[in-house]
Amino acid sequence: MHTKSKIRNAVWILVVLAIWTPRSVAQLQIGDNLRMNMNGSLGVGYGGSFSEPGSSSHNLSGNGSGLISGSYYNPSFFSFTVQPYYDRNQSNSATQSIFSESGVTANANLFSGSHFPGYVGYGKNFNSSGEFGIPGIAGLTTSGSGQTFSAGWSEFVPDLPSLTASYTTSSDSLSLLGSEGDVHTNTHLFNVNSNYHLVGFDLSGYYNRQSLMLNTPAFVGNPSSTSDSSSDTFGAMISHILPMSGFFSTSWSRTAYNNESEFGGNHGNTSTTNAMATINPTDKLNLSGEVRYTDNLIGALQQSVLNGSNQTIILVGGGESHAFGTSAFANYALGKGFMLHGRVSRQSQYFAGQTHDFTQYGGTVSYNYSRPLFGLLYFSFGMVDNAQETGNSGLSFVGNVGLQRRFGAWEVSADVAYSQNVQTLIAIYSTNSLTYGSYLRRKTSDHSYWAVGYRGSHSGLVQDQGMKSGASMISSTFGWRRYSFTGNYSRSHGRTILTPTGLLNPSPVPGILPEELTLFNWSSYSIGASASPLRRMIVTFNYTSARSDTLSNVLMSLNDTQRYYTRLDYNLRKLVLRAGYTRAYQSISATATPPTTVNTYFFGISRWLNVF
Repeated sequence: MHTKSKIRNAVWILVVLAIWTPRSVAQLQIGDNLRMNMNGSLGVGYGGSFSEPGSSSHNLSGNGSGLISGSYYNPSFFSFTVQPYYDRNQSNSATQSIFSESGVTANANLFSGSHFPGYVGYGKNFNSSGEFGIPGIAGLTTSGSGQTFSAGWSEFVPDLPSLTASYTTSSDSLSLLGSEGDVHTNTHLFNVNSNYHLVGFDLSGYYNRQSLMLNTPAFVGNPSSTSDSSSDTFGAMISHILPMSGFFSTSWSRTAYNNESEFGGNHGNTSTTNAMATINPTDKLNLSGEVRYTDNLIGALQQSVLNGSNQTIILVGGGESHAFGTSAFANYALGKGFMLHGRVSRQSQYFAGQTHDFTQYGGTVSYNYSRPLFGLLYFSFGMVDNAQETGNSGLSFVGNVGLQRRFGAWEVSADVAYSQNVQTLIAIYSTNSLTYGSYLRRKTSDHSYWAVGYRGSHSGLVQDQGMKSGASMISSTFGWRRYSFTGNYSRSHGRTILTPTGLLNPSPVPGILPEELTLFNWSSYSIGASASPLRRMIVTFNYTSARSDTLSNVLMSLNDTQRYYTRLDYNLRKLVLRAGYTRAYQSISATATPPTTVNTYFFGISRWLNVF
């Protein structure tokens, strides 16, 4: 078809969209039992793209999205929703996608009004854009597709144990701009749980099965790898009400885990038994206690590391391990917003061929009232003492302070929190963490304001300086009438683990060999502006730049990503006019792929329709 013919057809479509006012029907009924509603948007637009390396393209095409919902016989018997979308890009949706997305999601509920409800769900997307997560800053741009399927069924018969089962499977494939090879994931989740109330006792049991297959190319500091991980968990819990507004519960769980890759594997079993109770002798006093036993301390620690990771982590110290611990807590309301908290705990652990006994006790005072102390302060603070079989390890400080106050046209808030010797799974290790931030806002006139904020954090293992990580961010906003301007700068550093959704900055965990983690150092900044020069018109612009380097024992990568985004939205009755432009540049030095730049632009008009 010639260009003139395309333009002529587009004009006719626009005319039809503008003048079409379909007959309003509250609901469509087919036969005696099927009822449906349908609404959505339908539009036409002109767009294109050009990339380096690559080629250019442009076309005139339709786009739209919809929502179809309905029921058969009765919504409690069978109900459904279907949401298709086609050619949805950064200019005709709120997703700000670089690529033109298409897909569908659908859900159906069966017998929701009975004792045996069930559901089925399905979703599929094509050419969707996203971000590969980076701790603390803007992520790397990705393109991918995937699908998911879920189903579930329940039994809720009075006076019988309930039973609920669910299954979910999903598969995804995504690629990073500027990198060769794709990230492939395949996940399966199966869950069964049951609850029953018997002569005052609440009983519950469950079984969870999860498996993950992850295949990654060599990029951002990680070698090409394929891994399979799975776990099976059984568990049960019993609980009962106690006198003095108390509560008691005991639980048991056992997990079998397995993780295999070309670099090695981990597998094992771990069981944990736990009992806890709490009572309130008076309105001001609360007492509680807990007892816990783990028969495989190494296995519990491996599970905490492997969750969501594709890496095979080998922990320092193997063989037999177990742990037994008891804790007691007391909270007393002193009045006037002051609270006194006390605790004592005792741990006995066998790890790496040695037995470690560890006692921790201390108290804190906190203030939390409807009005801040001295008109501006919220706080809690205390001391914690730690002792082992080798002697007293000294006092540690735990506390946080918050400030919030208005001074004339200024609004000020700030907070800082610090803690040390917070126990991990291995008692002989301790961690420290520090978080802090502030916010300042001033109303400069009746129609304008300025604000600036800062956040920072640091954490790590006291015994291992290499396991420290940190992040900081400063941001500022200025608003005047219908215009606003923003800017921010972020930095983060530390060690990371590769997961299906990006790089994860894990909580400090003892026993991990440093060479098994990837060192990262990232920084990014962004600026943005928005304006509403006319009523129902919004114009936005945003620019983001992020630079990073990652280093492991096998690969180093220097990464650079930049994104420009601008968009215009104008609503006129049921018509929506949108136009936009996006430019994404990305370079990943760990691959042989040259830096990639993708430009997309779009202009279109759509109309919201209530079909029936």
